[in-house]
Amino acid sequence: MTPPARQPDRDRSRELTAIEADAFFYAVFEYLGYDFRHYSDASRNRRLGVFVDRHSLGTISQAQGRVLREPELLAELLTTMTVNVTEMFRDPQAFSKIRSELLPRLATYPRIRIWVAGCATGEEAYSMAILLDEAGLLERATIYATDIDNDSLRAATAAIYPADAMVRATRNYQASGGQRPFSDWYVARYDRCILSPDLRSRIEFFSHNLATDSTFGEFHLIMCRNVFIYFEDTLQHRAERIFRDSLTPFGNLVVGPREGLTAEGLKIFTPLDRRLGIYTTDKARLARL
Repeated sequence: MTPPARQPDRDRSRELTAIEADAFFYAVFEYLGYDFRHYSDASRNRRLGVFVDRHSLGTISQAQGRVLREPELLAELLTTMTVNVTEMFRDPQAFSKIRSELLPRLATYPRIRIWVAGCATGEEAYSMAILLDEAGLLERATIYATDIDNDSLRAATAAIYPADAMVRATRNYQASGGQRPFSDWYVARYDRCILSPDLRSRIEFFSHNLATDSTFGEFHLIMCRNVFIYFEDTLQHRAERIFRDSLTPFGNLVVGPREGLTAEGLKIFTPLDRRLGIYTTDKARLARL
């Protein structure tokens, strides 16, 4: 009987790396409470490799003990794992749809509650605040913006962005149908721009983990854009259930245009514009499911 061919060293190395990564993220969850176990393997493991190399930690197994014992390394890990590409009014067509179809419904409520989940450094939350200000709704609105990375939340709270980011934001805002001068909402200081205190006063930034935490209130609109692309279906559906439990009847969920809902999620949410990632929920219908 011919013995099986020996697996190439490169395949063995890849398999070992995957095993080490699984053990690493299990330990981070078990001992520190941060759950990356159901993030997409390719993105998760690639970012872990970047983290290990950047900090000269040797192997993933060697990095594990240090991360569990050194808070500053954990903070660096969270920043690496949660890096999101974001900018104000990203995907202008989606914001145009929010402006034309969702804001009129929000205007019917005496108090407006919005949750921006996975807010990163705050650009999306401030974009929503600008839309509300345009419509004369900002003073009766509160935006709750959450992320798991405290460094990102500190940057979001500061509301100071590079000047070139405001150039891109201006183009996106205009493409979304905005009519006011975008400079109404910031002041320039050398190569930095500081957003208006009126915007900042309507946003509450704090830590929330979609992998381990639950709902914390009821909202008319939830935005979770360009987050699901990093989740496996198990984790995404957990987030979808949290959003279901957090929305008012006929509330809206907005995800990224390049994202979709799980099969279970589509039983919960009805597409308003699937191409742009905008959904609605009818809790009376959900009670019958």
